[in-house]
Amino acid sequence: MKFSRLSTKGIALPTVIMVLLVTMTLGCIALSLVTSQAKTEVIYEDNFTALHSAEAGLNKYLWSLNKTTPTTIGLGTPIKYPDDNPTAEYILSEEPGSTDMKKIIKSTGWALSDPTVKRTIIVTFTKRSFTEFVYFSDNDPSTIVWYSRDICYGPYHTNTSLYVQGSPTFYGKVSYVLRLEDEGQTPNYKKGTERVGKRDFPTDNSELYNYADADGIIYNGRTSIFLKPNGKMDVWNLNQTPNLKLNVDIPNDNVIYVTGTTDTDSSNKFNRDKGNVFISGILSGRLTVACANDIFITDYNPTLNTFSNVTETNGITYANTTFSNPDANGDSFIQPVNATHMLGLVANKNVCILTRGWFNDSVGNSAYSAKGDITVCAAIFAIHGKFGNSYQIASEPDTSFPDPGGILSVYGSIIQEERGAVGKTSGIGYSKRYIHDSRMLYDQPPYFLLPENTGWEINEWYEVN
Repeated sequence: MKFSRLSTKGIALPTVIMVLLVTMTLGCIALSLVTSQAKTEVIYEDNFTALHSAEAGLNKYLWSLNKTTPTTIGLGTPIKYPDDNPTAEYILSEEPGSTDMKKIIKSTGWALSDPTVKRTIIVTFTKRSFTEFVYFSDNDPSTIVWYSRDICYGPYHTNTSLYVQGSPTFYGKVSYVLRLEDEGQTPNYKKGTERVGKRDFPTDNSELYNYADADGIIYNGRTSIFLKPNGKMDVWNLNQTPNLKLNVDIPNDNVIYVTGTTDTDSSNKFNRDKGNVFISGILSGRLTVACANDIFITDYNPTLNTFSNVTETNGITYANTTFSNPDANGDSFIQPVNATHMLGLVANKNVCILTRGWFNDSVGNSAYSAKGDITVCAAIFAIHGKFGNSYQIASEPDTSFPDPGGILSVYGSIIQEERGAVGKTSGIGYSKRYIHDSRMLYDQPPYFLLPENTGWEINEWYEVN
């Protein structure tokens, strides 16, 4: 049997063609991958350069703010970066909402090689201030503690140690310089604690005297101020003529300074020559009141001499402005949101709630001049003293506390050299309800004192898509 043999001529050609096709396909894929990778790397590089340039612009702006003599960084004009052999540009602009204490800056950067690839960052710079805290003490004595019924809504700072008894609640971060004395206690630190460096106090409030002397008002001797919701105030001072002036305008410089004699003897706080302020009422406007000695916040109109005729004020509030009750996060919101009324009280010594005594002798120092709830809307500064109950600061016995004292609510900020007391752990006196006016993170009363060697820092940073 014969079999025919099949011819194999030409069979190699299709194989070669297939190999070439596969090779070419793989080559094209490889080339595409390389090209794509190169493009990706270029885009990545341009993105990185754009972001780096935007950050550089913000860093330069912060550097300019913190210079001893601030320099001006051009806004709205592209600036090449770096100065030598630039590879990128950035442009800065100031956003709505900026104030003297807050700068909101937008920075957009791009690579010179591809200006279409841009990155934009918005940063909020804030100036370090005392009013960024709801409560600030240069010294916390171990004899005065935060107790179970105490609630602090907002950031708290002490330049020494924090002393706790029981289970007080702190809704803001607690910062301290030395230590926490809370072992065996049950405080609730909602936002934690942090050990930090000391912030230096000013030595006096003389710069406020200079502002008042320039375009404000200076009174000599004991001065009583009754704030009125029409933007005016009544002022009683025995060393002026007439003694009582009604509907006085808030000064153009928004600063009042009271001079006079100074001493630590609280028994003669009503002396006509003393550099003391007595203040209460409803503020419409922006005002800082400073004095050479003590400031007393009253529960009644302090321009009336006879206590039997006084009008109850329940402290100091802002006109047509309300603070909400703190929410579950401890935040309180002001209405209207664009409210501008703001008060500063700056004493060279103490700032007190006047709890006993009045001006006329028939009342003397034995009768209560405050009882029940008190509200104070203000940034309070006791440079060489305390904030507290006026009679406790005078080292009077426990019975000098109002009993019952009610609740002392402060919406604002309290800064003091040494922490004072407003009540006792036994329940006598006031229980504290200190709530931060969140506007004071970025704003403060006119010419309010700043920490020595203050500066600007980044408070918030985010990228715009």
